[in-house]
Amino acid sequence: MNTTPALHDPLVRDLYWALSSPPLLKRTDARIHWPEPDWFRDVSQAYQSQLAELDADPQPLRAAVQRQRDRRLGHYFETLWRFWLENNARYGLLHANLPVRTKDRTLGEFDLLVADRETGKTLHWELAVKFYLGVGDTARPENWWGPAQHERLDIKTHRLLNHQGKLAQHPQASALLHNLGIRIDETWVILKGRLFYPLHTPSIPPSDAQPSHLHGFWASSADFRNLHETLWLPLDRHQWLAPQSNIDDSACLRPPDLLRQWQAQSLRVPVCVARIVNGVEIQRGFVVPDGWEPAITGKFGPATLSF
Repeated sequence: MNTTPALHDPLVRDLYWALSSPPLLKRTDARIHWPEPDWFRDVSQAYQSQLAELDADPQPLRAAVQRQRDRRLGHYFETLWRFWLENNARYGLLHANLPVRTKDRTLGEFDLLVADRETGKTLHWELAVKFYLGVGDTARPENWWGPAQHERLDIKTHRLLNHQGKLAQHPQASALLHNLGIRIDETWVILKGRLFYPLHTPSIPPSDAQPSHLHGFWASSADFRNLHETLWLPLDRHQWLAPQSNIDDSACLRPPDLLRQWQAQSLRVPVCVARIVNGVEIQRGFVVPDGWEPAITGKFGPATLSF
């Protein structure tokens, strides 16, 4: 369902989505804070007047995105959060993408170092936006895969907890922070995205999933073809964040017509699609190529062996 307010500019809509959408996971960790949906709702509501101003004149946000050298979706997501921080009364951006290096290699980087002016604390925020498709026993985090089969939910969670979340404890990072006059009081993980469940298959959310997480479906070409009475819009990767709006029906196709296009192009990776009704997205899904699901079986070992 499309819950984005009446914003017209796509970048402004993505900014609102980045702030307001619920997190993927609900966790309680001693060392790391995972903000609850209420926090995201509060910060986005407090930003409503600025969003309206940006929608009327989106040039400042467009300029920030155009300065982004890395066009990957995760970096775009970080750019949106940095823009918000640079125009925020409570939270101030101290450093973005601060690298921690030895003489030989880069150990990692702090996504965002943030000053909370209300509490006086310095916060380390790790940001990620991810989209996973569940296969088999979807209650198990290791059965949630990225569309290109390059990553998995349990591996990403493990990395957030045991690499990115622990970066400040490394001696090299401690020395860097000391030289900058920074003491980190809290580490936060801001993990957004969607989980896509098998179409027409009763499925259980993965353990630790936030109950209000955004979700969609994934389907084989044959199952997608059976949805022929509806209109669908294929989405480029940069359209994966906010729900689509103000879409002309002429930009959409019915499943049989889309499948004919993809067959001509030899569909090799899952394609993200949005169901459009009266110009508005009401459902999100992935259509996967034949053989996609068996191909990923056993591809990675346990997350604890990945680092």
